[in-house]
Amino acid sequence: MPVTTVAAGEWLERARALKEEGWWLMDLCGLDALQLGHENRFQVVCQLLHSERKERQTVHVDATGEPPSLPSVIEVWPTVDFMEREAYDMFGITFEGHPNLTRILMPDEWEGHPLRKDYGVGKVAIEFIAQPYVQIDSPLQSPKPREAGVRTDVLGQTAKADPPAEEVTS
Repeated sequence: MPVTTVAAGEWLERARALKEEGWWLMDLCGLDALQLGHENRFQVVCQLLHSERKERQTVHVDATGEPPSLPSVIEVWPTVDFMEREAYDMFGITFEGHPNLTRILMPDEWEGHPLRKDYGVGKVAIEFIAQPYVQIDSPLQSPKPREAGVRTDVLGQTAKADPPAEEVTS
């Protein structure tokens, strides 16, 4: 699968040319290349599909500036709407010309962009809650072969079974 890199200023024209050649945009996501040795820290990675030729290609678009930005391709591929909003929400990459560049996953009052590699870990306390046992409604529902066919209690848990009898081989 070919991989190409496009500068932010060339992206809109390159996207139009790709569309005319028959390429469909299948996915767009942000990339934080902090500590990866890239010239630009932020990129947008696009996965394209050519249905007639049965080919795929990947296009990396450098997002430059602060905040990182590049032109929106929503006029070329309208389905990119939510993908660009997700890259904005998670990485802070702005898309110039996007008609509704607002948060899509995080609450509006959220500060920062959680998929940036320098985003503080542990800002939100997470409460871990013990999960219940697998509930079994009938004896044959168990995913474990040893439990298939054994009794269940009123809570749907497998009842303590007698240990299996040892097989006698002659």
